[in-house]
Amino acid sequence: MSQKFKVRKLRDQKPEELLKDLEKLKGELIQLRTSKVSAGNAQKLGRIGLVRKRIAKYLTVINQQRRDQVKSTTKSNGKLPVDLRGKQTRAIRQRLTRSERAQKTDRQWKRLNNFPLRKFALKE
Repeated sequence: MSQKFKVRKLRDQKPEELLKDLEKLKGELIQLRTSKVSAGNAQKLGRIGLVRKRIAKYLTVINQQRRDQVKSTTKSNGKLPVDLRGKQTRAIRQRLTRSERAQKTDRQWKRLNNFPLRKFALKE
């Protein structure tokens, strides 16, 4: 395992293959942890970190593929799931839309219609 692990290769694999490899890695991690408890050699202990990072890379690629798939399927109806929408700030997410801001109550409409702005003629 002297070579550096490339995520580029993972992106080309199918999700089923990724999940199968992920299960193998999880099994390897369990074996390494049991050998750690039973006073294993230092070489195996150093490998725990590498296996954990590799598992994280697999999970990242799997999640990215799932998100891309959901984005492509929901592109037609225009409504993304909440976790795929932009985070923004709480204030921006909760503020009124343009149409909601433009709405007026009955009382406001009556006031606008019955009492329009006055026009003043200026003397010279």
